[in-house]
Parts: sequence; C-alpha cells; structure tokens
Amino acid sequence: MGIITNCHTHIFTNDIVPVRFLPFGLVQKLGKYRFSRRFGRFLKNIRPRKDNDFFDRVASFINIGAFQSQEEIFELLKGFYPEESRFVVLSMDMEFMGAGAVPNDLRTQLEELADLKKKYPEQIFPFVCVDPRREGIADLVKEHIEEKGFQGIKLYPPLGYYPFDARLDPVFEFTQAKKIPVMAHCSRGGVYFRGMITKDMLTHPITGEKFRKRPNKHFSDHFIDPANYAYVLEKFPELKLCLAHFGGGSEWDKYLETSWEESQEKSWFSVILDLMKKHPHVYADTSFTLHDPELHPLLKVILKDPKIRQRVLYGSDFYMVELMRYERSFSVNLRGYLGEEDYFQIAETNPAAFLGDVP
Repeated sequence: MGIITNCHTHIFTNDIVPVRFLPFGLVQKLGKYRFSRRFGRFLKNIRPRKDNDFFDRVASFINIGAFQSQEEIFELLKGFYPEESRFVVLSMDMEFMGAGAVPNDLRTQLEELADLKKKYPEQIFPFVCVDPRREGIADLVKEHIEEKGFQGIKLYPPLGYYPFDARLDPVFEFTQAKKIPVMAHCSRGGVYFRGMITKDMLTHPITGEKFRKRPNKHFSDHFIDPANYAYVLEKFPELKLCLAHFGGGSEWDKYLETSWEESQEKSWFSVILDLMKKHPHVYADTSFTLHDPELHPLLKVILKDPKIRQRVLYGSDFYMVELMRYERSFSVNLRGYLGEEDYFQIAETNPAAFLGDVP
C-alpha cells in the first residue's frame, strides 16, 4: 500500500473570515456555541438539491468555528486517513474581498501553520496564500518558503483579482526559479469578491472584452476563467501550476452534454485539458468536483491519456463543503472505483512530482 497525499485541504478557523461574510457577524457569533454544528446542518439542508454551494460553505465555516485552533482541525482531518498520510494545507487571505475586517491578521494564521509544520514535518505541507493587493506579497512568500517551512503558494482569484496581475510577477519569478508549486482555485462559486463592481472592471484587462454588470458571485467568474492562465504561462512557461477543482462539476457536465458544433464555447474542463496538454507543468486536482460519483467514469477515461495521467492530483477540499461527514467515504469510494493503480497514481506518484523536494 502506498502513502496517500491529499493535495487540497483547509484547516483555517473562522477568525480569518471577514465580519460581513454573513450579516451581523454571524460566522463569528454562531461559531462560539455548541449548537452551531446543528445550525450548520440546517443551513446545508435548506436547498439540498440546488446547484449552489453557498449554504454548504456557510455551514462549514460555522461548524469549524467550534474548533479553537488549526491544529484541532488538522487532528480531525488526519483521523479520516491512514496514519502515514500527508496533507497540503492551503491558507486563505480574505482581507481584500470587500466583506469587512478579519478578526485575526494573516501573519497569525501563517505563524500557526509554521508551528504545525515543525510539529508534523512529514505530514503537513503548508501553502502561503497570495493576493496581489497585499503590500510586500513577494517578500512574504519568500520569507515563508525559505524560512518558515512552507512548500507552495495558493491563489484565490474570485476574491477580486486576475492571476496575470503584474503585481504577482515577482512571486511567479521566484516560484518558477525554485520549482515551487502553485495551487489556484479554478471553479465557479466558492468565496467571491463582495466589493463594488467598478466601471474599469467591466473590461477584460488583456482581451478588451466587455462584461455586463452582474451579481458579484457570477461576475467573479471572470477572474477564475482558466483561459486567464494562458497569459501567466506565456510569461512563466516552467511554472508548476495546479488548477484546483478541474473547472468544477458544472463544467464537467457541460463537457459531457454539449456538442461543440452547437456551442463553440468550450467548457472550462476542456480548456484545462488543453493547457495540460500544451504545458508539461500544469496539473489539476479532484477536490470538490469529484465528490459527484457520476463524474468518476470521466476521470477514469482521462487517466488513460499519458499526458493527463501524470498530472491529476488527489484532493478533497476538506472542509469547504462540510466534508467532516464524508471525508473518508470520498477517499474510499474514489479508490474503490479507480482501483489501486489509478488511485495511487493520483494520490501518491503525481503529488510527489508536484510537491518536489519535501520530507
């Protein structure tokens, strides 16, 4: 039996969630009480069949709010996997999303992760979150990679920026030169920009495409579009980049259900496949999207392509969709469906190549 590496997990507590993420600061207030987990399940079941993960994510924030530290959440996560399993832990920076102040600053979150890395050096691989609007972001990245034991960086563009933002160039220069992995959120939905959509934002900075003003949740899709990474990869062709969530379940459905003869707009899933075939260091992971077992056959098929097979990563997205109830079953069910060879290809072999020189 091989060693499982879950390449996409979160263990942050709700003290890094902005106070206006929910009205009246409910994330922080409800997270203080034991009943919060039951309330979270109530939220999750309000619209269980809707193609909208908002309530799932809110429930997760509230549920995890009952935990006092990232270490407590990490201990919970570890318990769902064999003892020697390893975990990429992705930090989050929500200070600039336009939802108010965060109770705890970014450095506090990162310092706690650095301490966990010292305590679990062979099991936890922390990634430092990157936002181009944070002053001194390149220095912050270098400090945590070179001095604090962090192994990669995390991008979350729907918070209100494009991945090709020029302020990220020094970060990409550093990560490319050092072969440091980059994980980027790449599916619709999730946490999104809450600020004002300005006139300047209605034009794509590179293509000049004009956008109509829509609710923030949907407008933020422009930041996430995987086509944006073509511009990043033109500048940094050796960048080791994982497009997390593989475009999202709705884009996998679009690929399966839509003829390109009828619609010339490719699904994000297809765009990501094209990027993977063109660029030898582009990866994608199974997190969130592959919790839908109806999509497992498509994963099985694309793993037959030798170019794609080497660069699909196992990830679960714990705990962003309240997976405390489903974390073990997701891993076991996917493993049972794929079989040992394919499962350990994405859960052991490919993560080792993506992470590079780690303990």
